[in-house]
Amino acid sequence: MGNKGMSRYLCALAVLAVISVPADVLAQDRVWNRYTLEGLGGVFVRTEADDPCESVGVTRRDVQADAEAILLESEVELLTEGEMLRNPALPELRITLECVIGEGDGASGAVAYSVSVRVQQSAQMTRNSQISLPEAVTWWSTAVGVAGSGNVKTALEEDLRVTLEEFATAYIEANTEEDDSGGR
Repeated sequence: MGNKGMSRYLCALAVLAVISVPADVLAQDRVWNRYTLEGLGGVFVRTEADDPCESVGVTRRDVQADAEAILLESEVELLTEGEMLRNPALPELRITLECVIGEGDGASGAVAYSVSVRVQQSAQMTRNSQISLPEAVTWWSTAVGVAGSGNVKTALEEDLRVTLEEFATAYIEANTEEDDSGGR
């Protein structure tokens, strides 16, 4: 398969992923796993963007600043890297952006992208407490899409905002004490 066929294949694959992946696969935000966010004490935000994303104007630095602003507005506690390293949970919110730029007939000007937001923290195995993992993924959400090269920055930023707001809601709900007084 030449470059032309591979580009068509990748763009077609991205479109199929967008329309066929069940929502349960794209997000893990359930009552049963929100408890992993409880008492976390904040998150350190780390952003990664691949070269194709950077080439269409979606820079790691801009995404980092936008993500931190969204989280602060949502009242999610942010940690510096040093604070994260001193926290026994090593709580990190990792944002990963990946893009595939279409080439050739039918795919030229199209950009397939994915936005992944995941909480990584240290964890200990229940079957053997001697085994601990410094980076276990305990919560995640992913968005995928396809946009024209002129619109990909806006589309990707919107998907990132929605995904971060989903995390912020889960985090705040996990860290808000309910009133057990029964309204008395």
